[in-house]
Amino acid sequence: MRDVNTRLMRSGKKYNFITPRDFLDFINHFIELKSVKQAELVELQGHLNRGLDKLKETEEEVAELQSSLKVYKNDLEV
Repeated sequence: MRDVNTRLMRSGKKYNFITPRDFLDFINHFIELKSVKQAELVELQGHLNRGLDKLKETEEEVAELQSSLKVYKNDLEV
C-alpha cells in the first residue's frame, strides 16, 4: 500500500492515508474472499468425487460385461 501511495503521490500529487479501519476492512474482505473461494473448492471437489464414483461404477460394469461376454462367446463356439 505504501508503494502504491508513493507512486500516486508522485504521479497525481495525491496521497491516501491508511488508517487502522482501512486495514481492518482489508482483513475482513480477505476473510470473506477466503470463505467464498473455499466454498467453491468444496463444490468442485464434490463434483470431481461424483465423477470418479461414476467412473468406478462404469469400470465395474465393463468388467461384468466382459465376463458375461466370455460366457456367451463359449456358448457361441459350441
